[in-house]
Amino acid sequence: MNNHNPDTALHLSSKVHPRIRAFHALWLAKAGQGLPLSSDFDVTALSGEYPLLARIGVDGDESLVWREVAAGQRWPFGPPVTGRPVQEAVPPLSIRRVMSSFRQTLSAGIPDYFETTSWMHGGRTVSLARLVAPLAAGAGRELIAFWEVMEPPAVL
Repeated sequence: MNNHNPDTALHLSSKVHPRIRAFHALWLAKAGQGLPLSSDFDVTALSGEYPLLARIGVDGDESLVWREVAAGQRWPFGPPVTGRPVQEAVPPLSIRRVMSSFRQTLSAGIPDYFETTSWMHGGRTVSLARLVAPLAAGAGRELIAFWEVMEPPAVL
């Protein structure tokens, strides 16, 4: 389940935000010949450079839960709460897509990148990018997820 070849993993476009690209490079560097270990990613230590960072695990009933969340950040969606289900923080219209993407990343063992440009946050539309990547954790897998909030695109 934890076999993985990072050379066949996700390849990001040159237009991806530099912090997303840097986090992907960090994941690849830790991957070596397999999935990086969840212990390779200290969310508290990394949150200075990657402020919207979280580790997600699977509970006994197969639900996704927030294992570790960067503290003190204003999240662009419902704030994640350690130990609570992920879907509680996901906007209702996005639950199916987000949960499907996270589960696919867990099963495939390949990171997933997603952007949306119509996210309402504090009364304005912003662009939001997310990279979610699998981690080896005990006999199973977890996820490490990083979000980047970007300024809205210029109006033409």
